[in-house]
Amino acid sequence: MMSENPESSSKVLQINTENVYKIFECNELVVILFCSCYQEICIYKSTFEKVSVKVSELYPDPGKVVIGKASRYGTWTEYYSTSQNPNLPFDYKPNVRLFINGKLATKSFISDIILSNIVSYIQKLLDNSIEEISSICIPNNPTKAYEKYMIGYFKNKNSPDYQIFKKLSMVFMDDCQFYAGFGEEFCTTFSDNHNESLIIFKISNQPSPEFEQEIFSGDSSDYESLYNWGEKNILYSTSEITFDNAESIQKDRPLSLILFYNPDDLKPVKRFKDNITTVLKEYCNNQINFLTANGALFSKHLQEIEKSQTDLPFLLLVRHGTIYRFPENYDVTSLMSYQQLKTLIKDFFSNNKHFSYYRNERQDKSGSIHPVYRFNLFCEFSSKPEKIDRNYIPDSVEDHFCVSLFDE
Repeated sequence: MMSENPESSSKVLQINTENVYKIFECNELVVILFCSCYQEICIYKSTFEKVSVKVSELYPDPGKVVIGKASRYGTWTEYYSTSQNPNLPFDYKPNVRLFINGKLATKSFISDIILSNIVSYIQKLLDNSIEEISSICIPNNPTKAYEKYMIGYFKNKNSPDYQIFKKLSMVFMDDCQFYAGFGEEFCTTFSDNHNESLIIFKISNQPSPEFEQEIFSGDSSDYESLYNWGEKNILYSTSEITFDNAESIQKDRPLSLILFYNPDDLKPVKRFKDNITTVLKEYCNNQINFLTANGALFSKHLQEIEKSQTDLPFLLLVRHGTIYRFPENYDVTSLMSYQQLKTLIKDFFSNNKHFSYYRNERQDKSGSIHPVYRFNLFCEFSSKPEKIDRNYIPDSVEDHFCVSLFDE
């Protein structure tokens, strides 16, 4: 006898405004396929049914994992789209998103909605989001020298503070490496710490020790407090780019805004970092990779694009080796320079002013962003830079550009 409702036997829950918050409240991990029409649902229905079956076998305990589907245009998604990840809205193609204890993870599946991809990621998320360490020194991993680290020291794995730390690691697993150490050795290492745990955020290869780490001073048993601190440090902080890590560091976010600084003057570095967490915060999630670079280290390559040590500090915004120049009248020394930079970036992404340059709709070219070179700054043995003709038209609206803040 055929079932009257084929959906009744499905392990994939239909998620909507009426049930979503209760589902988030009662489950550690909720994985949702967002589609906009019946055709899209049909394409991925079989895959997601298999995901649900496999995951329920791996994690049968109630409250662990729920697999669901929802409309890309559901009203409840507006909060997450605007406040938690504004640069990747839910109505952007069929996509799979993950919610950990109600928090939207930075990971998404768009073109790779495949059974093995999703299941293996869920396993890593639930079982291996934290690497345990046996000494106060984190493992040396030169291939991830650029990486951001969150290190927690706890009395034992049953500590409530550790359970909160684990929640945080699941949300930001793709943006930060998490480590945890357990036992009296770790608790007594820092004698001035009166709590039962200690959580430290670190970024390797920083230009100065003052930029290397920050210790969490709040209540580590308060998830919201730890989440807000972790989000600020993980998503809105910068990494140092070098010849060794350049390829890896630009892999996930190929569009990079890079501050080349004079190692003898680090004030511009601090100002750059401060403005990323405030003025430019909206571009941190998935759009622009904010980096710093020692101008002395790259001096020979910078000379190839007509930049000398006397020009330091300056910014480059590059992608796949194409470099664009910002308007000559842009003055980084002004009090509103980063507000101006935000406006210029916004205009570039909107394309209006960008393409008017090529269509000759404007007589005054001095205020337009224009391409100047194709050149890989971060390869030690790069070929000579190729100067770009002003008639060159980018292949896409997401092409890349160079920002020179200090041109006279």
